[in-house]
Amino acid sequence: MKNKILLVFTGGTICSFKNEKTDKLGADVKKANRVIVENFRNSGSRFAGVHFDEEMPLNTLSENMTVEKWNVLLGFFRDFKRFNEYDGVIILHGTDTLAFTSALLSLTLANIGIPVMLVSSQLDLSQSGANGNLNFKAAVELIMKSIKPNVYAVYKNSDGRCFVHYGAHLQQCACYSDDFFSKTQTEVIEEEPVFEGVEYKKSDILNGFDTISGGVLKITPYVGLDYNAFNLENIKAVVHGTYHSQSVCVSTQTGSAGESALQSFIKKCSEKGIPVIIEPCSEAAYKYESTKEALESGAIAVYGMTSEMTYVKTLLGVSMNLSKSELSQFLKENVNNEFIA
Repeated sequence: MKNKILLVFTGGTICSFKNEKTDKLGADVKKANRVIVENFRNSGSRFAGVHFDEEMPLNTLSENMTVEKWNVLLGFFRDFKRFNEYDGVIILHGTDTLAFTSALLSLTLANIGIPVMLVSSQLDLSQSGANGNLNFKAAVELIMKSIKPNVYAVYKNSDGRCFVHYGAHLQQCACYSDDFFSKTQTEVIEEEPVFEGVEYKKSDILNGFDTISGGVLKITPYVGLDYNAFNLENIKAVVHGTYHSQSVCVSTQTGSAGESALQSFIKKCSEKGIPVIIEPCSEAAYKYESTKEALESGAIAVYGMTSEMTYVKTLLGVSMNLSKSELSQFLKENVNNEFIA
């Protein structure tokens, strides 16, 4: 063991503190570094003597994460050449877009050779109820106990249970909740977390593109969805969700309230060379005629990944300038254990 961990600060609540004058949270990365490390040193962990090196490629509230900021973060990891000096990496990140960044890094950091842990906090670290200190402690201890190289998130939910998640499987918090879940989550004991993990499949996606280009439209179905409202200029691909039974609306609405049939939208996209990905949707999802009609209109069926992962993987695919057939194959390829079904 090298007894060294690389800390990567990106901002978020875990790096923010309340301003006494304005009563608003503001980023203070230097203070966050001092507080979280000091709290860890005083936590009673048998790894309290581990050395931390700090880097700060970003400083943003995670709700303000953009493709451009992702490119800055990926640029940092692409240029960093000293991973072999560390036992692992801990990335401090806000909760709002944590699942999206976890999906991104699980694909792009799949060959750096050491574990990467994403750590967040639902409250700023100065508050007694903040779970960030526990999340950080668990991340350090899992790294120092030689968890297998991969991308993970560790998070204590409001019921007091602490879970380790594969970054590829993490899902966004539900509305009215600060809790994270994933289909393969594993509970760990707060006092002595243990999790073996799964070693990543080696991939070099990070060097397969210069920058993430953007241009992916993500659509969630709802009653009254009007496809005429979408401007397809500069759109390179569409990721379209389904209802829980893998169904979509293919019924044409009469009157002047807009176009509600997905197959008409797919045709419009096809004319512009824009692939439409329907997820979660298996290629054999013909239980309903509606899904069959949408797939026969030329949509790509993708099944088995989180919605966040499907979006991120599509984003990377178009950034690599993949054709429609290449993108379809890429979305169904197992890059780093991202399939959960």
